[in-house]
Amino acid sequence: MYKAVIFDLDGTLLNSLGDLAAASNYGLKKCGYKVHDVDKYKTFVGDGRYKLIERVLPEEERTPETIDKVLTLFNEYYGEHMIDMTKPYEGIAQLLDELKAKGINIAVVSNKPHEFTTEIVTKFFGDRFDIIFGHREGYKAKPDPAAVLEVIREFGFAKEECLYVGDSNVDIKTAKNSGLKSVGVLWGFRSKEELEKEGADYIAANVEELKNLI
Repeated sequence: MYKAVIFDLDGTLLNSLGDLAAASNYGLKKCGYKVHDVDKYKTFVGDGRYKLIERVLPEEERTPETIDKVLTLFNEYYGEHMIDMTKPYEGIAQLLDELKAKGINIAVVSNKPHEFTTEIVTKFFGDRFDIIFGHREGYKAKPDPAAVLEVIREFGFAKEECLYVGDSNVDIKTAKNSGLKSVGVLWGFRSKEELEKEGADYIAANVEELKNLI
């Protein structure tokens, strides 16, 4: 049994795709660009806000100035609407309670801005998490390992005692870069093929399988 589990947020704990898509489409529409179907956002998200906006823009419009303009609108909209459609995946809250009851430490590490991460995690999961770590100034986005390594330091555990759980290739890369074993979950935004190709140590098709792996 692991002593600590570090979770990705979007696509792992929360189904937030609708709100991320709505905020992105708001910025695109305001700037006169074509919007995208919600399902397409499964391949756009995962690398942080800047990359998200870069991907949704037409290729010829991906200049720093345009990205910043759409990103500002995204932030304004998302700040007010981040939980309109977002909800935890079935069984996640119960899993977290069981892990806490067993004395297992839990953390969230997200590429979502720290203030958004803290607000949304607290809204849906209260004080269950020992550490909440969103993207902060001075830290690179995942798959850079800095945020995960900081969490491990705060916990005071060896890497072998910690497990990383996520739903995308970015998460599996993050685990590898951090020196942690990884679980790829299949209820999120990406496919089993992507997770296996990236080299996930374990695959969990549902929350019960994840619990057994932990």
